[in-house]
Amino acid sequence: MADSLQSPWPTVSVIVPVRDGAEQITPCLDAVLAQDYPGPTPEVIVVDNGSTDGTPAVLGALSPLVRTIREPRPGVSWARNRAIVAARGEWLAFTDADCVPRPNWLRELVAIALADPGVSFVGGRITALPPTNSISLFAESLFDQRRSILEEQPASFISANLLARRDDLIRFGMFNPAYPRGQDTELAWRSQSVHGARCTYADEAIVEHLNPATLLELVSKAIQHGGGSARLWRDFEAYHGRSIRRRVSQVKPFLDAFRETVALVPLPWRSVDEARGGHRRYDPFYFAIFRLVRHLSFVHRTLLPEADR
Repeated sequence: MADSLQSPWPTVSVIVPVRDGAEQITPCLDAVLAQDYPGPTPEVIVVDNGSTDGTPAVLGALSPLVRTIREPRPGVSWARNRAIVAARGEWLAFTDADCVPRPNWLRELVAIALADPGVSFVGGRITALPPTNSISLFAESLFDQRRSILEEQPASFISANLLARRDDLIRFGMFNPAYPRGQDTELAWRSQSVHGARCTYADEAIVEHLNPATLLELVSKAIQHGGGSARLWRDFEAYHGRSIRRRVSQVKPFLDAFRETVALVPLPWRSVDEARGGHRRYDPFYFAIFRLVRHLSFVHRTLLPEADR
């Protein structure tokens, strides 16, 4: 697909924020530097967001190939915004330190962008980074970029795998540092509601993401999602035309969690085929627990909004 396009390949800057990621950043950058992008060699910018581990030393060893910027203000929005302003590329590709892009990642993102000149954002597919277990495979549904862009209304995107037109991103106001969580969704909604921006999806542009692998990590992710969602609903309630009070009063997450927990009781004594098949047999339970914890976090942050500060 990419080779059939006649348009010239634009300049691209790849932006990777990192904080205390010494163990993850090397596989990420190795994959970024190994991209088979047919255009000008991509600029690679890593933003060290106040690391206190061995991350600076790792980045120092890559200095000829990677441009390192330090952003002392804590928060991934500050880190990304610092790189956006400093970047030289026409397009900006975002991924995270705990992600490993496939070799054709950048080529596929840009190919989709070139095929649709009016688009401002292109999101790619996010899969679980091996080795995987039942929880990390389930967590792929939490990073479902296709659903976020093509099915949700309004559309959102996930910045672990995102291409953005630099001029548009600056015009839209970049990432909002006031959001401790949900910055990419806030940017997507604001860009669409205020500026009429469009985003699209690239199924072949894949990054492998270090997903939650334990129930505790899944619960922690649900708490983050719920807290970020509460602020989004407060700020965009009028735009969505949906009542935040109605969402707070939902009882379905409680009923789903109870039903799926009870359904687990006979599960260990059933064959894999009978029990929904392989690792995926536990997906309904994980989804119910995630949704319940996310809802409780949403209610907490809605009733006590000062917790966002």
